[in-house]
Amino acid sequence: MKHKTISNDKTTNYIILFLVIVVIAGIAVSIANKKEAKTAEKTEESAGSGFLDVDASPSNAHIFLDNEYVGESPTVLYNIPAGQHEVAIKKDGYEDFTINVEIEAGKKAFIQAELAQIQVLEEKEEIQETAGEEKIEEELGKETPTTESTVNVGNRILLYYDFSEKKFTDNRQQGSDVFSKRFDTYLLFTRYNPVNIKVVDKSIDSIKKEDCADINDEIGYLHSGQSLCIVTKESGMVALGGEWDKTENAELEWKMLN
Repeated sequence: MKHKTISNDKTTNYIILFLVIVVIAGIAVSIANKKEAKTAEKTEESAGSGFLDVDASPSNAHIFLDNEYVGESPTVLYNIPAGQHEVAIKKDGYEDFTINVEIEAGKKAFIQAELAQIQVLEEKEEIQETAGEEKIEEELGKETPTTESTVNVGNRILLYYDFSEKKFTDNRQQGSDVFSKRFDTYLLFTRYNPVNIKVVDKSIDSIKKEDCADINDEIGYLHSGQSLCIVTKESGMVALGGEWDKTENAELEWKMLN
């Protein structure tokens, strides 16, 4: 019995030692990665280049930078010369996603692409649709809009905005104008063609139509106290903004400027 107890104690000690080594190794790798990231940022800045973090839903989409294939999503692209670049994201069965992005030396830009699936409807399926089903879909569509002029971001990462129908949903709608990706302190907005957007350093309470001149951006980083000007698919002009410390549960106000 005494020999068994000693053997069990040794086994326990080996397990504890192994776990300690694993934890220490994990911490060392994390520290090394952070050092590498900081070194890479300094190298990129001195070389006049930056990073581009590309993500797409669904994943494993093909990424093209200035018409050159550079890999699959999700990925981070390095050594991109500062300036404006065209990024195209493509996947079989989905519509191409194209956007122009501005790269700053030593900084990381983000692209979050929501690829729209190509709908292939067979003639037989169209014939089989009944008037009753269409009516149900129409009624369900009427229940979705909100009449409020505020939008609560909540804890959602992605949020889609259809201003003409006043729909703000977790999933892309046919009439969505823009969508936002929530980061800790700011929201990254991406427009759908032919919508244009522009971030203005004015609060939502003070912004006016003339502040939104020359709207032609495709993405916009919206921080607290700023406003996002939007020319919608219906050519209406909308301003969206608010104030927050953290974007989770941030309350956004929006108004028509026409």
